[in-house]
Amino acid sequence: MLFSILIYDEPDSAALRDQYRTAHLDYLEEFDAQTLFAGPFTTDDESADLGSLRLIDLPDRAAAEQHIADEPYVIGGVQKRWQIHRWRGGLPYSWRDCPRKEGNIQAMFHAVDHPDAKEKRIEHRETHAAYLKERADMIMMHGPLLDDEGAQTIGSVWLLDVPSLAAGRELFEGDPFYTSGVFKDVTFHRWRFG
Repeated sequence: MLFSILIYDEPDSAALRDQYRTAHLDYLEEFDAQTLFAGPFTTDDESADLGSLRLIDLPDRAAAEQHIADEPYVIGGVQKRWQIHRWRGGLPYSWRDCPRKEGNIQAMFHAVDHPDAKEKRIEHRETHAAYLKERADMIMMHGPLLDDEGAQTIGSVWLLDVPSLAAGRELFEGDPFYTSGVFKDVTFHRWRFG
């Protein structure tokens, strides 16, 4: 069962992050085979980490919650807030083989829908799919966030490989789901492989 796990760093936690970094990396290594993508999202200039995004295969939601509870950054107080969603990948890639261009940067787009957005999603699904297909050279991974039953789409996650953050913003702001008002809560940041 695939999950998107978005975890936020606490303000002014850089020193704690440095203190727990080795334990954090050792912990993630235990889940390497199950991890499609993992890495921190950062300030625009990459001067500070703000949190992390993981796209990971775990048995169920309880396992996803335990995965967070056992995370050294959580235990050490670096991270105290998170969002867990079931997720479905829309491309056959992982961090091991995703398309990237030399000189590009990576960015993360995470969006949760308005509660009443289902009809708009249905209305714009074909144009959204065509939009992503036309821009496939800038998208390492995309896929919908799902409710706990995996039955209804409630948001989107994209990992981008783009020339600049401005190009990434232009990409998601031109998406038919975005322009039609599907999304309620949008997170967009520079991102890097963990």
